[in-house]
Amino acid sequence: MIGTEIKEFGQVLNNDKLMVVHIYLPEGKKIAPHNHPNQDIFFSVVKGQVKATLNSTEEHILTLVTLLRFDGEAFIGIEALVDSEFFVYLINL
Repeated sequence: MIGTEIKEFGQVLNNDKLMVVHIYLPEGKKIAPHNHPNQDIFFSVVKGQVKATLNSTEEHILTLVTLLRFDGEAFIGIEALVDSEFFVYLINL
């Protein structure tokens, strides 16, 4: 088989170049502000809607059509506005 379907949640890939995390967050659940130094971050919602807050001041409402990119030095906090599923891609610099 050439392709691998990955449906699990959690860390689905982690090597010296890239980490990919698949997350399910129920409505109202939050992830406390944190950062990822020395990484470039891409955040993509595949189900639902989340609010991403960068450095406690900049808010982004993310849905299926939005890809958020930011420097891992920034602190990000997440809140699920509805039951949500998303992927976070962390690229090592």
